[in-house]
Amino acid sequence: MQSPGSRGLFLVVLACGAFIFGGNAAPAATPAFTIAASNVTMPTNGNGASSKFTLASVDGYTGQVRVDCAYSGSMMGARVPSCGIYVNPQHSVGANQTITGTLTLLPYGKVVNYGSAHRQSSPSRRGPALAALLLGSWLLLRRRRRKIRSSLLLLLGGIALCGIALAGIASCAAGLSGTFPYTVTATDVSTHTVVSAPFSVTVP
Repeated sequence: MQSPGSRGLFLVVLACGAFIFGGNAAPAATPAFTIAASNVTMPTNGNGASSKFTLASVDGYTGQVRVDCAYSGSMMGARVPSCGIYVNPQHSVGANQTITGTLTLLPYGKVVNYGSAHRQSSPSRRGPALAALLLGSWLLLRRRRRKIRSSLLLLLGGIALCGIALAGIASCAAGLSGTFPYTVTATDVSTHTVVSAPFSVTVP
């Protein structure tokens, strides 16, 4: 038969064990969110492209989340498309809600609609302007009665400089071809918690 003293000691040991092992139980899941974006291929006509992203609440998370994206390759100065959200980058996320949106990708060096920029910089418009400039210079030189040889040398020199400048502009405007790594990020504006996910952009 168990004595009252030993029974009391047993209950104390049992209570201590329950406290110790109960204290090691896994805590409840912390509310969070996830982000993902789809791979995309830039069009061959030089226009921009878009990548769909999905922002999802996890474990009842609610809050304001800002979504952004950027090139994440090793060559940070590479001539690759720019990525961003230019309309409504911040989203109100409800408990267990899933939100979809669009990441906008623009060809390298483009900050406005490509079609407009292309029309403004079309060689068919640059050509007449360049010809008029050269013709005006030649007429001015003639009026001043300079020697024909000097005028010809100056004219050829101007044409060469313009050619070099135009080649440099074309080189700067051209982007790289290939498949490049990008990252989409989601940031809680209050706690600054950040989650991210990779996606790729292919330039033909």
